[in-house]
Amino acid sequence: MRVFITGAGGGIGGAIKDLYIEKGHDVIAPRSFELDLSDINAVKKWFSENEANFDAIIHCAGFNQPMDLIDMPYELYQKTHNVNVASLIEIIKANDNYFKKNGGFVVGIASLYASITREKRTAYTTSKHALVGLIKTLALEYGKYNVLCNTVSPGFVDTLMFQTNNSLEKRNELAQKTALNRLAKPQDIANMVYFLGSNNNTYVTGQDIIVDGGFMAGSYQ
Repeated sequence: MRVFITGAGGGIGGAIKDLYIEKGHDVIAPRSFELDLSDINAVKKWFSENEANFDAIIHCAGFNQPMDLIDMPYELYQKTHNVNVASLIEIIKANDNYFKKNGGFVVGIASLYASITREKRTAYTTSKHALVGLIKTLALEYGKYNVLCNTVSPGFVDTLMFQTNNSLEKRNELAQKTALNRLAKPQDIANMVYFLGSNNNTYVTGQDIIVDGGFMAGSYQ
């Protein structure tokens, strides 16, 4: 398969990229300096200059700058939505003809904050809710072409972004509130993404799969 991955420079995206390569797939994963997902015109330009014939599209890029709503400039809100969801719309459009001829897979990396939220997460939470809605709609629109579309919603994953946005005390507290008593590793998420975004998956589509170590089951939030 030929696989397009955004956000491969991050902890989760890097693990996903490595797993697809390990399994023998051809991976295209532009870094942020090559493809600026916050600029929709830049996304359109990239695909006008590069061939879009991907069997799987994995949208792992994410932007999260916690801020109270009252202090948040619209530009921050727009950047968050461009990176987290609007850029994927343009990627899917670019790959439309290939999907309709060949089928394939779309996996978006959402979040627990596509189901719940917390303070200072207005931009991030609304973008992740939007991503889940987008993917469910794509599942319906592309189902007749055998394109299986799902989101994976990680819980608390021990990545640099998570460490930046949460103190050590908060990270330990959240780990203890999972059924498994630990934060997720990026590989935990990559394994689920690979299942949904490869020929292992023959019938799962339109779903948001929560991978949180049992956090939501305990209603800890």
